[in-house]
Amino acid sequence: MLLAQEEGAEAEEHGHDNAVALFLGGVTHFGSDDDPNETGFSIGVDYARRVTSRLKVGLLAEYAFTVTERDYIAALPLFAHLTEELVLVAAPGIEFAVGQEGTETHKEADFLMRFGTIYEVVIDKWIFAPQVHGDVVSGHWTLVYGIALGIGF
Repeated sequence: MLLAQEEGAEAEEHGHDNAVALFLGGVTHFGSDDDPNETGFSIGVDYARRVTSRLKVGLLAEYAFTVTERDYIAALPLFAHLTEELVLVAAPGIEFAVGQEGTETHKEADFLMRFGTIYEVVIDKWIFAPQVHGDVVSGHWTLVYGIALGIGF
């Protein structure tokens, strides 16, 4: 009976076991000498499932676009809660890029690794999560920043 009370208290402490969220934000591609920096918009959805009180796994899909490039991202994030609010993210995935250079269109798929931080504010079942991430693809960095608005269940 004591074990059941402890499990119930732990479940209440860390909230919902599942969450889905809509991400809205910006993206900045850091270029090289012949490829200048570009800033654009990013929109995505993600799902997270709690594994332990401090660890979640999930799925992430995102669409980011600038003037010259469209990126489709699919990743499998691992969320590590340092505190109830502060979360570190590591997400291996794939980036499908479609770019325009003059009249030529190029398409490529590359391995992506995302590292980031999230500050999660949970009010009842609603989640507000400002976040900043760095994506590494083929040695190039992209900064992704914005807020996720979600619901826990």
